[in-house]
Amino acid sequence: MPPGSWLLPPSPKDYLKRKTMKKEYKIMAMLMLTLCSACGDFLDVKPELSLVIPEKLNEYQAILDAEPRQMNYAPKIPLFGADEMELGEGAIPWMTQEELTAYRWEGDYYAVNDYGVDWTYGYQPIYYVNVVIDGLRDFNPENEADRNLATRLEASAKFHRAWSHFQLLQVYAPPFTLGTDQPGIPIRESADINLATPISTQAEVYAFILADLEEAFEGLPDFADKKTRPSKWAVDALRSRIYIQTQDYEKAAEAGDRVLALNKNLMDFNTLSPQGAYYFPRFNSEVIFHANQPSTGVTFDRQQWVDPDLYSLYDTADLRKTILFQESRVLGKYNFVSRYSGDYFDWGGLAVDEVILDRAEANARLGKEEKALEDLNYLLNHRYSNGFTSLILEGDQLLRRILEERRKELVFRGIRWMDLRRLNQDPEFAVTLKRTVMGEEKTLLPGGAAYTVPIPERELENNPALK
Repeated sequence: MPPGSWLLPPSPKDYLKRKTMKKEYKIMAMLMLTLCSACGDFLDVKPELSLVIPEKLNEYQAILDAEPRQMNYAPKIPLFGADEMELGEGAIPWMTQEELTAYRWEGDYYAVNDYGVDWTYGYQPIYYVNVVIDGLRDFNPENEADRNLATRLEASAKFHRAWSHFQLLQVYAPPFTLGTDQPGIPIRESADINLATPISTQAEVYAFILADLEEAFEGLPDFADKKTRPSKWAVDALRSRIYIQTQDYEKAAEAGDRVLALNKNLMDFNTLSPQGAYYFPRFNSEVIFHANQPSTGVTFDRQQWVDPDLYSLYDTADLRKTILFQESRVLGKYNFVSRYSGDYFDWGGLAVDEVILDRAEANARLGKEEKALEDLNYLLNHRYSNGFTSLILEGDQLLRRILEERRKELVFRGIRWMDLRRLNQDPEFAVTLKRTVMGEEKTLLPGGAAYTVPIPERELENNPALK
């Protein structure tokens, strides 16, 4: 099996026998496109190979809009591994081996011949966007409108590529540590599935991600016409997240400034009313870039509860306590019910509230406490009941409250996992996690091995460059 073949749709062998690499690329694009039937007429199954090779700009757009094919994917392992969720014994049997291992912080993540959901769904959109980027190199625009659209499509593809590589780093690479030369993940910048790609260092991967974002920024509009599509707003929001996680607080604050200069509006939780079964509509006003975590074995399970210690952080004046959670059928347990996805899928995209907290933390660490406090109070004024009295905090108390609000505000988005990975490197903020699984107490120390998920064994077997 060739390196990277786990990216392909089922049964590709007949197609891999074509004579030239160019034909091979087109065939792989055809296979990918036929699976994306929700993306428009072009992506419907066609009877002839020549009719499904992407040649028009709207066809490339259809590839990038293929949200049902994981183009807007956020990994699920961070949700199971962090200290936000508590599962009852009735939920455990519905979990996959990968999910249970992540939740227990021990064991073998993969069943036999398993490539891993987050690994596969992380690299799959990278393959798709590389098809777009490779194809656009040979595209000859007929007019200025086509030229502008091609530029935007290439920029969009590079944003998606940066997004996916960043998500993979948070699961399959060790926590980023300043001043160290750590292993990262394979960088995929070609649609050539036969190209064996070794593991790059984290410094190399982050440099690649930021270079893609720089190019994406130049070709994107300030705001996208759909929140599943990238924009300058989204590029800087992702930069803000990256710089917080890599502890480059100066650049995090600068990225946050650019994001919030475009739009910093927050929903006022005092004015919210339920939208059917949920409080937040899909693509609510705070969403900058939409991404969903996948459904899991416990997505619909009523024994998926919010961690009791986390729930206890919300005081009675905090409207998030009643908007985000509701009492479960088990006395004293609470279900998480209101997500920025607008439905039951856990959300993992980029939003204004996250960037406000990014900038607040960055400024607090840089000694710009007045600015940090202003952002903190701005957020809480929209989350607490009317009559909220602005906080007066400084120094360590200010930073600790900002970090606490990150935990409370960005709940179930996968961000807590990222924050644990970086905060655990500081003894002042390090956390030892504990939970009970089927009567057994499990512990994850701040430097525990479970913060880095191993690359699937089957991928290691098929790609010798990874060893």
